[in-house]
Amino acid sequence: VTRASRTRPEGRAARFTRGARDAWWRLLESPAVWVPLFLLIGTWSLAGGGLFGNVDVEAGSIAPRDFIAPTGLDIIDAAATRDRRLAARNEVLPVYDLDSAVIGEREAAFERLFAEGRRLVGSDPERLRQGGDWRQRLAERLEEASGLDVEPAQAEVLASWAFAPDLEDRVRGVTAQALRRGVVAAKERLLENRMRGITLRDLGRGAERHHVDLYEHLGYPDEVLEFLDAEVRNWLGLSAAERQALVGLLHANIPPNLHPNRSDTLARQEAAAAAVQPVRTRVSKGEVIVRQGDRIDQATAELLSEIAADRRWNRRWLPLGGMLLLLGLTAGGLWVAMRRDRVADHGRKRVFGESLLLLLLALLGTRLCFLIATALAASFDRPPLDSFQSYVYAVPFAALALVAALLLGRGPALVLSVVFSVLVSALAIDEGAMLVFYGLAGSLAAIFALERYRFEQRLVMGRVGLLVAAVNVLAVLVITGLHRGLGAGAAGLAFDLVCALVGGVLAAAAAGFALPLLESLLGLTTDIKLVELANTNLPLLRRLAFEAPGTFQHSLMVANLAKEGCETIGADATLAYTGALYHDIGKVFRPEYFIENQRPGHNLHDRLLPSMSALILINHIKEGVDLARKHGLPQPIIDAIEQHHGTRLIKYFYNRALERSDPDTDEVREEKYRYPGPKPHDKVMGVLMLADGVEAASRTLVEPSPVKIRTLIRTIFDDCLRDGQLDHTDLTLSDLRRVAEAFLRVLTTIFHQRIDYPGFDFNAPESGAAGAERGAAGSGPQRAVAERRRPERTGANRPNAGRSRPRTEEPEEEAAAAVAAARGQALS
Repeated sequence: VTRASRTRPEGRAARFTRGARDAWWRLLESPAVWVPLFLLIGTWSLAGGGLFGNVDVEAGSIAPRDFIAPTGLDIIDAAATRDRRLAARNEVLPVYDLDSAVIGEREAAFERLFAEGRRLVGSDPERLRQGGDWRQRLAERLEEASGLDVEPAQAEVLASWAFAPDLEDRVRGVTAQALRRGVVAAKERLLENRMRGITLRDLGRGAERHHVDLYEHLGYPDEVLEFLDAEVRNWLGLSAAERQALVGLLHANIPPNLHPNRSDTLARQEAAAAAVQPVRTRVSKGEVIVRQGDRIDQATAELLSEIAADRRWNRRWLPLGGMLLLLGLTAGGLWVAMRRDRVADHGRKRVFGESLLLLLLALLGTRLCFLIATALAASFDRPPLDSFQSYVYAVPFAALALVAALLLGRGPALVLSVVFSVLVSALAIDEGAMLVFYGLAGSLAAIFALERYRFEQRLVMGRVGLLVAAVNVLAVLVITGLHRGLGAGAAGLAFDLVCALVGGVLAAAAAGFALPLLESLLGLTTDIKLVELANTNLPLLRRLAFEAPGTFQHSLMVANLAKEGCETIGADATLAYTGALYHDIGKVFRPEYFIENQRPGHNLHDRLLPSMSALILINHIKEGVDLARKHGLPQPIIDAIEQHHGTRLIKYFYNRALERSDPDTDEVREEKYRYPGPKPHDKVMGVLMLADGVEAASRTLVEPSPVKIRTLIRTIFDDCLRDGQLDHTDLTLSDLRRVAEAFLRVLTTIFHQRIDYPGFDFNAPESGAAGAERGAAGSGPQRAVAERRRPERTGANRPNAGRSRPRTEEPEEEAAAAVAAARGQALS
C-alpha cells in the first residue's frame, strides 16, 4: 500500500455519509427534539385517527365496505335511551293541586253576604223595595260586601227569606261540601289517569298523596250543577223558582279548586328522564358492525354515526389531554431513570433519546399489530378465530425488552418494559390491566433469559423466544383463571395458548430482525456483532494475517490474554477479545517497521532519526482508526485501537533521542514520544493495554519460568500505574491482582516445558540434515522456545541488554531495541 493511497482525499459520498451520521448522532442527544416527537407520535399511536373517514352512511343504504370497530368503545344507543326516558316520563303521575283554602274563603264570602243582607233588611225593609230597580241595587250592595256574583233575581229570593241564618247554613254547607270533593275543570283529561291515579297535593296542608278515585271529583261546570241541583232539591219550603235561583247563586260562586300543575309535572318528568342512565352498546375492538353489501338499518346507522362522533377531536380533547399528560410523565420518568446509565460512550442525553426512539418504534409496531389482529378477527365469523383478544396474545410485546436489553443494558430495559406495558394497555380498553400483566411478564422473561444465556450466537435468540413463549402461556392461564374464565370454552383457551406461543416466537423474530438495523442506527454494538467481527476469515483480519503475520499472531495472543483477564473480573470478555484482534490493524500499512514482522538483521529504524521512528510507531494508531472507520467497524473497536497504548511514552526512542542530542542546544520534548491516547476509559480497555504490554514483553524472556513471568507482569502493571494510564478505568487493586493471576496462567501454559524428541537435537547449530530436521519439526511453541534459548536470539530480543532499568517497552519499542542490540553485537 503506497503512501499516496493512504492519504487519498476522502470522497464526496464518504464525506456526506460521515456528515449525515454525525448529524444523526447529534440529534440523538437533543431531548428538545425527541420529547415533542414522542408526545405527538405516541399520542397518535395510542389514540389513533378517525374511524370511518368521510364515508356518510344513511339508514336504508348499502354498506360500501366492512365497518369494524377500531377499539373497544361504549357507544350510547340513542333510540333505546329515548325509549327508556319516555317510559320514565310516562311513569310520572300528573300532579294536581287541591286548593282547600278556597273553602274557607267562600264560606267567609257567603257569611259577609248574608250579614250585609240582614243589615239592609233589618234597618229599613220598605225603603229597600222602593223604586223599580231595588233588586239591582240590592244585588250590587251584596256583591260589594261579599265579592260574590249575585244576580238581581237571586238577591230577591234571599231578601224574601230575609237572609235567614238557616238558609245561610245550607248555602255554606253545600259550598264547602262541593269544594271538599274537589272541583276540576276538564274532568275528562283527569280521567285519563283513572288507571294509575294522580299525585294529589293539598296546598293548604302542604301534603301530597297518591290519589286513585278520580270519579269523586266534580267536573266543572256540569257535574257541579248536577250536584247543587240535587242538594238544593232536598231543601224544604222553597219553590221551584227559588231553588233554581239558589242553585244559580251557588254555581256561579263555586270555582274549580283542583288544578293540574303542568310545570311541576313536567319538571318531575324531566327529572325522572334525567335519572335514567344512557343505554350503552358495548362495541368490542375488532367487532364487525356491518359487512360490505349489507343494508344498513336505522339502529346501525345511528350506531355508526355515534361511533364516528365519538372519534371526532372535539369530542376527545379530554382523553387526548390525558394521553399527552401520561406520555409527558413517561418521558420525565425515563429522564430521571436514565440519570446514572451510560451505554458504551453514550451519555445521559443520548441514552434518553435512544430510549424514546425505541419506545416510539415499539408503539408504532404494536399499533400495526393491533390493526392486523383487528383484520384477522373480522375475517372470521366463527369462534375462536373471531376473537380479537386471542390475536392480541400473539403481539410480540417482549421484542422491546429484548432489543433494549441487548443495546442499552438491563436497567434501561426494565424501565422501558414497565412503561411500554402500561402504555399499550390504552390500545386494549377491554382488558387493559390484564394486558399490562401479560406484556410485563413476557418482557421480564426476555430480560432474565438474556442474563442467563450469553448472546454470542444467533441460536440464543431462539432459546429466548421459547422461554418468552412459555411465560406467555403461563400468563394466559393466569388471566383465564382470574379474569376471563372459560366463557369461550376449551377451544377458545387452546387458541389463546397457541397465540401466546406465537407471540413469544414473534418477539424473538422481531428482535432478531430489528437488532442489526438498530445497531447501525444507534451506533451500538452487541455481543453477537463482536463475535461476528472476531471471525479471522473476515477481509480485514485476513489482510492483517497476510501482510503483517507477526502482528496477527501478536493480536491473537493479546486477545486470549485480554479475554481471560476480563472474564476473571466480570468485564466484557467478548469486547476484549474482538478489540484485541483489531487493536494493531494500523500496522498493515508499514508492517516492516515493527519487530514482529521483520526478518533478522533488517531493521529499517537503523536509518531513521528517533523522532521519525517514534512518529511511525505513533501513526499506526491514526491509520488503524481510519481503516476501522473505512470498514465500518463499531465504536468500541475504534476505542480499542485508540486506547490500547493510552498516552504511554515510547521509552526506547525517547532515550535514544536523549543520547544523540546535545544537552546545551537540542531540546527533546517528551510529548513527541508519547502516544496520542486517550487513556483507557473502562476496565476492558485497561485490561487490553496490560495484555498488549505483557504479551510483547513476554517475547523477550529467555528460559521463561513462572517466577520470571510473574515478575514481568508485575513490572508492566506497576509501570502503567505509575504513569497514570489506568486512572479512568475503575480497575481496583483486587481487579489487577486477579488479572495478573489470569495472565500468569495463560503465559505459563504457553511457555510450558517439553521433553526432547529422541534422536533430534533442535538446539544444535544448523548444518546439513540437522538443519533440515529443525526446519521440518521446529514449529509452534517448541520452536519459539528453542529460538529464545539461542544466545544470538537472546541478544536480538533484548535491546536494553546491559541496562539496569526493567523491560517495559511496547512492541514497537522492542522492534527498535532488538535491531539495535543485534547491530551492537555484530559490531562487537
